Amino acid sequence: MKNMHKLAAVAQIKWLCISRNTMIMMGPVMVIAMVEGCKILYGSKSGGGLAPYLTGFLLNLGLSMNICCEGFVMVGTTIAEEKEKHTLRVLMTSSVTGVQYFIGTIIFPFLMLMAVNYIVLLIIGIPFEMIPALPFFLVSVTASLTSCVLGMIVGICAKDQMNASLIVTPFMMIFMLVPVFGNLSEGLHKISGFLFTGVMAGMTECLANGEKYVMTSMDAAVLFGELIISILVFLVLYKRNGYEKD
Repeated sequence: MKNMHKLAAVAQIKWLCISRNTMIMMGPVMVIAMVEGCKILYGSKSGGGLAPYLTGFLLNLGLSMNICCEGFVMVGTTIAEEKEKHTLRVLMTSSVTGVQYFIGTIIFPFLMLMAVNYIVLLIIGIPFEMIPALPFFLVSVTASLTSCVLGMIVGICAKDQMNASLIVTPFMMIFMLVPVFGNLSEGLHKISGFLFTGVMAGMTECLANGEKYVMTSMDAAVLFGELIISILVFLVLYKRNGYEKD
């Protein structure tokens, strides 16, 4: 019960940081507005419907922007803010463990990422009977979790919020732009297959073309492997930086 109180306290602190930051809260709204605006714009030019290529591109762009921009920025910035205000040190003296801090930090960002993923899917207009519910859910959950953990790594490594914004840039360049533009280059397409966002891009391409998506063993290895590695790296950094008591 005591551990649950600590976890709830961390989650509450995180929600206050997120909800009071207008720029962070505007992120999901901007992703939804961008997808809706592009759909209206390109739909009007093509007589009301989107070609499969544009459907796949917009779905991939919307999901990638949500997963990367919001996951990295939302989580990384709030942790950097805590470091800047020395809130992390207060949590350390209250004997909050790395696991408790990890779960409490990602609860609300994760739920927001998942919600926007499904809203983007709804806006694109792919019939739900064509969407493999379980594979889409698993890919969305794993990608969202990985993004949150990478954001935590950014926050732990950053000195302050401005530094976090600089560190997050290469993450976004790799995990967002490579899958989005993977179809334009054979080299980028190959690299994309080794990224968790690239697995999601492959799934969106199948959905846009009306094909059945089946998660391969390679997809599963990339998704869950990168999630596990990210969690381990965060826990090591958390302890190495002195945020957990022995």
